[in-house]
Amino acid sequence: MKVKSFMKGVITLAVVMTMAACTSGGGQNEGATPEADANAYVPAGDITSYKIGTFGPTTGDYKVYGLAVTNAAVLAVEDWNAEHGTSISVVVEDTQGDSAQAMNVYNKFTTSDKVAAIIGGTLSGESTTVAQATQDSIRIPMVSPSATAAAFTDTTDVNVFRACYTDPQQAALVADFAIDTLGATTAAIIYNGDDDYSVGLEASFKAQFESKGGTVVASEVFATEDTDYTTQLTKIAANDIDVLFIPNYYEADTRIASQARQVGITAQLLGCDGWDGVLSVANDADKAALEGAVFINQYSPDMESVQDIMTRYKEKFGEDINSFGINSYDATMMVLEAIESAGELNIDKINAAIASANHSGILGQLSFDANGDPIKTPVYVTIKDGAYVSYK
Repeated sequence: MKVKSFMKGVITLAVVMTMAACTSGGGQNEGATPEADANAYVPAGDITSYKIGTFGPTTGDYKVYGLAVTNAAVLAVEDWNAEHGTSISVVVEDTQGDSAQAMNVYNKFTTSDKVAAIIGGTLSGESTTVAQATQDSIRIPMVSPSATAAAFTDTTDVNVFRACYTDPQQAALVADFAIDTLGATTAAIIYNGDDDYSVGLEASFKAQFESKGGTVVASEVFATEDTDYTTQLTKIAANDIDVLFIPNYYEADTRIASQARQVGITAQLLGCDGWDGVLSVANDADKAALEGAVFINQYSPDMESVQDIMTRYKEKFGEDINSFGINSYDATMMVLEAIESAGELNIDKINAAIASANHSGILGQLSFDANGDPIKTPVYVTIKDGAYVSYK
């Protein structure tokens, strides 16, 4: 079971939401949290026939992430049912990336649906809002495949886990990679000042890069609505840099990479997991600009272990799976194993089983530290000949 410090317990929700990354929605729906005794909460069904809830933006700007998380959870439960003869079901809800809507979904999950566990949320903002709500009501097991903001687990207790890197983890690992593997000594950053995900990655990369003796010579900011970054990139181009760190989501990353090359920046391009998807929106000119870029991710598509799920996912849903989806599949399978291990639909026992889990999944072993964060090895992906491949 996770043991958290006293200070984590007293951090306010306002601070939590300031720190939360990846959100495109509003704040918590105050007053909507179920006023229920966690000990009295009993999920619907029995050990062979219960519900798993999953949520995220399945429509809107971030649907590529929400659909991956929710679809993969459905696929995992279908596979489990086929192997174990169970009749577990999945309740999928669309939040459109909005935290208030996520609270409505949580209320539905715990009042009408009576789910045994939640796979999600997808974006960090909505996930953190719901995770915080569980602390004052029903501490239902909650495992996010993709909530990278530190606050998601840092300010919650025994029922909240994640299967992905935290933002500080991945940005620091990219900084280490830049210096230790690439031999970089100078860097520049271009990031979205309106987005907590991007802001957090910028700060963590800069701190780690400079702590290892590197110099960040420029850090330029843009706004969410911007699509032309030439002013910022021209300022960066005036410097001699080894790497350009672009910690945003894939659509902005693609535009920035292309415009960076247009203004004459030849530095190595680096990014984080938000890059997963750049090739899905890149035209031929963009792909030329993206060639050789490296980003940290949960997996690489050329890994042998992911070939089966990549094929089956595309056959079922007509789309390529991404890192959020593969994480979701592993997380869902781990939760199903934990419920089986608990032996009953008791959320305290399920939480304890998740905390002590050591699941052997598609991406290797999945277990959690005392904070509910995953213990895993980083994967670096590069773009070669217009495809994602493992960096060697």
